[in-house]
Formats: sequence, structure tokens, C-alpha cells
Amino acid sequence: MLPTKNGQIFILLKLVPFMRTVRILSISLLAMLLAATLLADSATRLKTDTEKTFFNEVIQACQSATAGIKTTWEEDSRSGDKNDDRITEDSEKYPLVHYFNISWADNAKIQEARTRSDTELAALAPKLQARVASTDTTAFEELANKMGKAAEAGDMVEVARLQKEAEVMAKQMEEGSKSFNQEVESIVEKNLPHDVNLTVRIAINKFYESFNKEPQTGKLSDGTSFYRVEDSRNNSGTWIEGTTFIFLGNEWKAGKDNDISIMQHPEHVEKPSASVRSIVVSVEADGKRALDALNSMNLSALKALIK
Repeated sequence: MLPTKNGQIFILLKLVPFMRTVRILSISLLAMLLAATLLADSATRLKTDTEKTFFNEVIQACQSATAGIKTTWEEDSRSGDKNDDRITEDSEKYPLVHYFNISWADNAKIQEARTRSDTELAALAPKLQARVASTDTTAFEELANKMGKAAEAGDMVEVARLQKEAEVMAKQMEEGSKSFNQEVESIVEKNLPHDVNLTVRIAINKFYESFNKEPQTGKLSDGTSFYRVEDSRNNSGTWIEGTTFIFLGNEWKAGKDNDISIMQHPEHVEKPSASVRSIVVSVEADGKRALDALNSMNLSALKALIK
């Protein structure tokens, strides 16, 4: 929770550039308000017995498919393994979708890298403290207070207008702090550990996938085609190695959407809502680690879902 000063939002910086905190805060506030509005407007109903059976079978297949993945890393997160009682109204009009995700992390290596980074960043503390002391936050505090009041009143137009003001203010402050930001980011990126995460995502009844780079193709040990996108990058403090995809279903076709390479599968709207037409499995990890994971998966459990 952010500390307060005179009832207003007050940002206390540690080793994060001030202007970035300002920008994230204003954008996040608007995003949360919009999300709350959307959730309030999403009506739900109880699942039918057919829908409950569908999701039970899908979840069991996803768990069976991933149970054989061998890694010494700790499981970091898992989602999509519960069959809730409720579903969005009108779901019966469309193919039912489900997302199952599981990830592992080399936490020991991550912690070692974090310790190195923290030690180097700590040396910048005096410089940061001097910058914070010389930064006048009064204008932003007043703006944040206005945003809070507008949000309480439900005036989303005013919130959006004030958000733009906050972004302009943040940009002006950022211009004066570029060198310090670059110094911090250089330390963080230098110490980012590589090949420390493995994430498997299974998307049931997904019919479209785009690639941000031209994929390389190959075959798994069972002959299933895979598509590898090498797009290693720093994503908000986590190093992403790249992603390997496989597409399960009878009618996947490669194509182009303008200049972007895609894979596409027909939805077959004539089929019952509670039936699986297509599945996309993606593994975000180092190339060899991703292939090892896919080759150790029980893909037959997923293929058996497709009717």
C-alpha cells in the first residue's frame, strides 16, 4: 500500500525512477477502474451438467499432458486447474474455451542474480536520495487527489483527462532523469539471469495465433510439427528466451495477416459448444528446454479431446 501525506497519494521511491512510478500509477488506476466496470457488466449463470463435464475432461487432459514434464526447478504457478460453478451468460452460443498454465523457475539462480543486482543498486542509493530530495511532488499529489475524487464520483472522462496530464508530467520529469534511469537499467539488465523459467500454456478452442517473428519449424519425437519463435528479450525484469508452439487439430493452416505470419483454424460454429475443435500448446523457455518439455508431454491426452 502506498503511504499517504495529508490524505493524498505520496510516492516513496527506493530504487525505482520516480517518473516511471508516476506513469505506472496513473495508468494502473485507470485500468483498475475500467476492469471493475467490465466485471460489473459481465453477467454469469450456473454451468450446465454438459459444461461441467466438458471442463472436467479438459482439465484432466491438461493435467495428464503436463504430468510427465521433468524438471528440478520449483513449480512457480499453476492456473486453470479448477472447474468453477459459474460461466458467462451466452457461453453456449460459442465454442467453450479454457486456459491451463503451469510454470517452473530456477529460484536459486534467480535469487543469486537478484542479490548481485541489489548490491550494485544499493551503491546508487545516495544519488537517488539526493534526486528524491530535490523533486517537488506537490503537483502530482494534487493531481492524484483529483483523480481519486473523480474516480469516486464515477467520472471516467475526467479520470482519463487527468491521466493524460499525469503522463505529460511524468514525461517532463523523465527527461531530466535519463542518465540515472539508464544507469539503473544497465545494472538490472546486466544481472538478469537467463534460462531460469519454463512456462507451459494450453489453450483449448483457440483458433488463431500470430508470430512476432518468422518461426522456425521442426518435428517432435512423435512427428508433431512445432514452430519456434526466437524473441529473447527483457520483459519487465524477467528474461524471456523465446516460445515453441504446437497446434493440435485437423485444419490448421499457415498464412499471413498483412505482413505477420499466422496460424489459423476454422471455428466450426455448427458443432456443439461443449466440444474441442483445436488446441494451441506454447512453451516459453530456452529452445532445447522447450523441446524437452514438449517431447515429455502426454500429447495423446490432448489430442483425444478433439472430436
